[in-house]
Amino acid sequence: MTATKHLTLCALFAALIAIGTHIKIPTPLLPLTLQTLFVVLSGLVLGRKYGAASVCVYVLAGLIGLPVFTGSALNPTFGYILGFIPGAWLAGYIAEKYRPCFMTWTAGGLAGIAVIYALGIPYYYLMSRYYLGNELGARTLVLYFVLMPMPGDIVKSIAAGLIVQRLSVFFPESFTWKR
Repeated sequence: MTATKHLTLCALFAALIAIGTHIKIPTPLLPLTLQTLFVVLSGLVLGRKYGAASVCVYVLAGLIGLPVFTGSALNPTFGYILGFIPGAWLAGYIAEKYRPCFMTWTAGGLAGIAVIYALGIPYYYLMSRYYLGNELGARTLVLYFVLMPMPGDIVKSIAAGLIVQRLSVFFPESFTWKR
């Protein structure tokens, strides 16, 4: 694949992540956004290197002031955005290293989202406690930032696995990590 195609796909996924931020699907617990779906898809389709690069483009676009975030860098949820980069990298790593199949791609999506949680939750806690002055207990953190969003993120990981499975059949050349 040429460098131009790599850059185009990185830009496409950065744009999809930005658009996914603003698409909200109402659910009984929390509204779902498609942001994390596109983050893990960037890693699964583009591989670890270009997947992480596309998320870096999205993060940098927000940091320079383009309206791609729903909040700011001082928002307690910014840690999740920082977690997108290693999350996409890990999803891409799993897609590159293991047998290409639905289960691998779904596992890659779940692993990428786990990394996002692992960085986002501590950041949220620290920003809430020390910047905003809100004391959050462990029970509150687990309930609101793990248990409530987890069903939607599992569904998004399964959807990512299905999307990649279909893309690999119809557009095999779009997978930058395939040799």
